[in-house]
Amino acid sequence: MIHFFRRIRKQLADDNKPIKYFRYAIGEIVLVVIGILIALSINNWNEHRKEDINLYNIYEVVVKDLKNDINDINGLLKYYETIKPKFNKVLDGEMTNNDYLNCLECLNLIRSYPDLSLDVRGYNQLNNYKNINNKKKDDLITDIVQFYTKQLYEIRLDERIRNNGFDNNFEYWKSNYSWFSDFITDRNVDGFTEYAVNSQDYKNRVGMHYMMTYSVVLTQYSEFKNKAEILINRIEKINAND
Repeated sequence: MIHFFRRIRKQLADDNKPIKYFRYAIGEIVLVVIGILIALSINNWNEHRKEDINLYNIYEVVVKDLKNDINDINGLLKYYETIKPKFNKVLDGEMTNNDYLNCLECLNLIRSYPDLSLDVRGYNQLNNYKNINNKKKDDLITDIVQFYTKQLYEIRLDERIRNNGFDNNFEYWKSNYSWFSDFITDRNVDGFTEYAVNSQDYKNRVGMHYMMTYSVVLTQYSEFKNKAEILINRIEKINAND
């Protein structure tokens, strides 16, 4: 195309000999400028396209992370629903020594618990992403980062409080009961079961763990799950339109 413009420009310059060299020089400059602008435009388009692809790939990682987290949360919600009757049986004072001996989960109600490990690889990549050139995408990036910032803080805080309760249980038993070493190493649980059946202190500790788990931690898990599903739909809709 530039060669075409050059021929026209040269022909016009030849029609007027006194100024043909001036026109030729001006035309040459104009052609160079046009070439530079076209090259810059193509380069900018390529850069924006690379940014879009990079952001698309980060979104894909975020979606994968969120789906993994939702699956993990569903597993935990199901697990805690299955052991809820065991909590209630302890709190209602219906457990016997034999019940504890025949129920490993009952022995471990406030000795251990499955925790949630959230996938944050996509969040970390997105949090470091600086090349934002679209307002719609800018809003989504902000919402995702704010979602993770809040949810990670809340979940980690709740689990830290719950974990502190477990540490307190162990420290109290270690300092006050001779059966603790046998119980914690699974050598003999008779002393613990006698304590669990007859002690109001144990019921109080189970009640505290029950409250933290079902009223706080699992509520936070459910909130994470619901908001994560909304974000997944938004991300998949934007990626599908790109």
